[in-house]
Amino acid sequence: MSNAFLVPQICALIELRGFGDIGEWNYFLRVELDAEGLAEYVLGPASAVPEPDKETAVPDAHKAWRLARARAMQILCSTLRRQDVIARLQSSGWDPNNMDPAYLYQLVWKVFGSHSYSRWCRIGKP
Repeated sequence: MSNAFLVPQICALIELRGFGDIGEWNYFLRVELDAEGLAEYVLGPASAVPEPDKETAVPDAHKAWRLARARAMQILCSTLRRQDVIARLQSSGWDPNNMDPAYLYQLVWKVFGSHSYSRWCRIGKP
C-alpha cells in the first residue's frame, strides 16, 4: 500500500461566457481570491473592508488597502473580457468608474445569475 499525497492543483481562472457557466466562473474566482487573501474585497458588501482613514490610520494602511482592492479588481476584471459579457454589463448600468470590486461582482450576479446569487452566497455558511 502506498502513501497518498495531496497534490495541489493550479487554479486557472476562467472567463465568464454568460448565463450557463456562472457557477463554474464563481468557483474558480473564489478559489483564486481566497488564495490571494482578497476574498473579502470582492465577496462581501462594499463596506466589508472599509477604507482606512488617511489621517488616523497606521502609516501605509491606506496604501495597502488601495493596492489589495486594486489587485482584487484586476483578478475579477481578468475574467470579464468577452465583448458580449461587457456589453450586457454596460446595458445593465455598469459604472466603469466605480473601482469597488464588490460592486462589480454583485452586478455580474445581478445580470448573469440573479436566480443563483443567494444560493452561492450561502455556501459555507450555517
